[in-house]
Amino acid sequence: MAEPGFDGSTLAGTSRDGVSLGRITQRTTPGSVALVIRNAILEGRLKPGSQLRETHLAADLGVSRAPLREALGLLAEEGLVDKIPYRGAFVAEVTQESIAEIASLRKRLEPYAIELALPHLRGSTRILEDMALGADDNDPAATIDAHMAFHRAFYELSGHQLLLDLWKGWEAQLQLFFSADHQLFADLHDMVADHQRLLSIIDTGDLDAITAEIDRHVHGGLPRAEAELRTAKDA
Repeated sequence: MAEPGFDGSTLAGTSRDGVSLGRITQRTTPGSVALVIRNAILEGRLKPGSQLRETHLAADLGVSRAPLREALGLLAEEGLVDKIPYRGAFVAEVTQESIAEIASLRKRLEPYAIELALPHLRGSTRILEDMALGADDNDPAATIDAHMAFHRAFYELSGHQLLLDLWKGWEAQLQLFFSADHQLFADLHDMVADHQRLLSIIDTGDLDAITAEIDRHVHGGLPRAEAELRTAKDA
């Protein structure tokens, strides 16, 4: 699905890195430039650790370097880009170790956040709607945003500010992990079904079952296919 601000159907040439993001055809703003680059990162077209060379990006997108620099600054604030003095801007990387640590916390804290949020969650399907729409459109960036919002809702609706602050502290790294994780789904609807299962268990209000499902649902750094294979071997 083409995003506002660029022509997603016609790619303009190829940068020196072999990746073209498409020329921006509408009014150029730092936000519109950031959106194009952000989607390319989340969709895996710009790989973690790859350098974002201003000259090539500006030529590829058909924009001046001033809004591009501002766009990279916005993405750095979001945690998707690392700006290194005297070296330039790079797509942020996330380590297996950090994801494993985040997963270990989520497995313990997310059931508690859900418990606190239960009055707002039971019987609700609204938090799954955007994920389903993203899957219908085969839009990886939209489904990642919806995936983040789905889990963030547990912390927001818990009414526990410290829990929400913890979520915000690892959100950027988790977003990059979700980007890699989503690429392992042959069909994004399978990811939606996985979250529908979780939502159905939450709807029962059974805290033990919710805790067990979060333990299954949250995985810490292994590719999903490898994790499931390892689980099958251990069973």
